[in-house]
Amino acid sequence: MIYPRRKSMTIRTTCAALAAFLIGSTALATNAFADNLTMWVRASGTNAAAHLVDLWNSTHSDKIELTTIPDTQMVTKLATGVQANEVPDLVSFDLIYMPDFMKADFLEDLTAELKADPNFASVAKAYVDIATYQGKLYGAGFTPDVSILVWNKDLFKQAGLDPDKPPRTIGEIHEDAKKIRALGPDIYGFYFSGACPGCNIFTTSPMMVAAGSKILPANGNDDALTGDGVKQVLEQFKSMWNEGLIPKNAQADSGANFASVFKTGKIGIQGTGGFLLAELKHDVPNMNFGVTFLPGVKEGEVSSFVGGDVVAIPKGSKHLAIAKAFIAWELTDEAQLEGLAKNNILPSRPALAENKYFAADPRVVVTAKAIGVGYVPWVYHFADMVNSDSSPWINMLQRAIFDGDVDGAIAEARQKMKDIASE
Repeated sequence: MIYPRRKSMTIRTTCAALAAFLIGSTALATNAFADNLTMWVRASGTNAAAHLVDLWNSTHSDKIELTTIPDTQMVTKLATGVQANEVPDLVSFDLIYMPDFMKADFLEDLTAELKADPNFASVAKAYVDIATYQGKLYGAGFTPDVSILVWNKDLFKQAGLDPDKPPRTIGEIHEDAKKIRALGPDIYGFYFSGACPGCNIFTTSPMMVAAGSKILPANGNDDALTGDGVKQVLEQFKSMWNEGLIPKNAQADSGANFASVFKTGKIGIQGTGGFLLAELKHDVPNMNFGVTFLPGVKEGEVSSFVGGDVVAIPKGSKHLAIAKAFIAWELTDEAQLEGLAKNNILPSRPALAENKYFAADPRVVVTAKAIGVGYVPWVYHFADMVNSDSSPWINMLQRAIFDGDVDGAIAEARQKMKDIASE
C-alpha cells in the first residue's frame, strides 16, 4: 500500500531529480558546443599572436591553444602535417611563405567568407595581394610589421637642419647625412646593416619600389630588378659609403646591430622596422626622434615593406567553421584595437591607424599608416633569392655599394634571380 505522504515525497523527489537532470543536460549541451582549437604560430610572432588569442578566449566559449613553432621549422612542419592529416585548426606564419603554401594546396579557400566581410575591404593591399592565388583568397593579415625611416632630431638641429623636416628623397638622405657627418668623428649620417639580406629587403628595397622598380620575379618568365630606381638607390648608397657617411662596421653587420646603433644617438638617419619605436622609447626615453615613410628618388614617392604574419586555415582543420569565425573576428574593430593597438601592435587595417591608443604618439600613427603604402613581393623561393647569406639580393648590394660595380652587380643578380624563379 502506498501512503499519501509517501506518494507526495516520491513526486517531489522525482521532480527534483528531473530538474537536476535537465540542468545537467543543459550544461553538457553547452559544453558540447564549445570546442578547443589549436593554433600554430612561429616563435617570433608568438607574443603578438597571444594578445589576440587571449582576447578571443576571454570572450568566446570556443578556446584556442597556441603552440609555438621555431621560425625555421614552420614550413617543414606544416608540409609534413598536411600530408599526414595532422594539422592545427589555424596557423600564423611569415607572410612571405604564403605563395609557396597556396601553390602546394596546403590552405583552405576563404574567398567567399573574406569577400563578404566588410572589414576585409579595408585590409592593407599588401596583405590581400600576398594571400591571393589564381583569383582566390587563402588568408588575412594577422600581426603586422612594416618598415619606416627614422631620424635623430637633435642631430638634425645641431647640423643646422630643420628637425621637423625629414628627408623626402634618397638624394635628401644623402645631403642631410653629409651635414650630420660633419658634426664630429664619431657621428655618422646614415646606417644600414650591410651583410643582412633580410634587413635590406625590408628597408632598402622599398626605396627602389617607391621609385617605380620591381625587385623580385614571380616566375622564370618574369623580369627582376626592373626600372631605374634600383640603380639610383644603389648609387646613392655607394656614394654615402665612399664619402664616409656610414660607419665602417656597417659592411660586416649581419643584422646584429640593426636596431642597436641608432640607439647610441650617433646616427642621423636609418631605415628600420616599426618594432624599433617601442625599443627606443624604453631604452633611450630621452631620444628625440622622428618617423616617416621610406622615400624614393622624387619627392612624393614613398613605400615600405609590409611584414609580419598572416593567419590561415590548413587543409584538414577539424574545426573549420570556428576557425573561419576566428579569422572574421580578428579583422573586427574590437580585435584590431583591443587585441593589437592596445598592446602597441599595428592593425592590419590602415584606416584604424588613428585610434585612442596611438593618439598620444603621432610617430606610431605614421608607422601604422605605412602599412597602407607598403608592398610585399609575391614570389616563390623567397629564401633563395633574398634571405640566404649568399643570395643574389645581398650579393648585389655588397658588390654595388662596397666594391662599386653597380651595373655589373645588377646584371648578375637579375640573371640569378630569374634562374631561381625558374626552378
